[in-house]
Amino acid sequence: MATTANTAVLPQTPISRAAVCTAAETAFHAPTNVVDLLTAADNANGARITRLYAIARAAIGTANNVQLYERNGATYTLVDSALLGVHTPGASVPNGKIDFGYTDDNPLYVRAGYGLAVAIGLAVANGVVVKAEGGLY
Repeated sequence: MATTANTAVLPQTPISRAAVCTAAETAFHAPTNVVDLLTAADNANGARITRLYAIARAAIGTANNVQLYERNGATYTLVDSALLGVHTPGASVPNGKIDFGYTDDNPLYVRAGYGLAVAIGLAVANGVVVKAEGGLY
């Protein structure tokens, strides 16, 4: 029996994006206080995210829901969230950080022409930085 060889399509351009969230967002079905992490214009052929984490730039007094949305124009769809725990950073204490768990073996795929946006459940004056790394197809 003849077989046809598969042709793998791999990401072509490495990316690293960061966004800073400061305002609270709790309307998960129709968010308004979101920050673009990856724009649709930057994602013409699709993306593969292999690392996504959030780090607080201030004390977190109450656990904070960090949200990840897929964006298609003005439509936001909640696709993941992680809880940033109570934490007070200092000179000898690292800032609070959470990892969403995406890896080379467990990536997040973003459809071509779609973007990613992020938000936080409680306002943080100095903000929470959300960073994504991966590649564009």
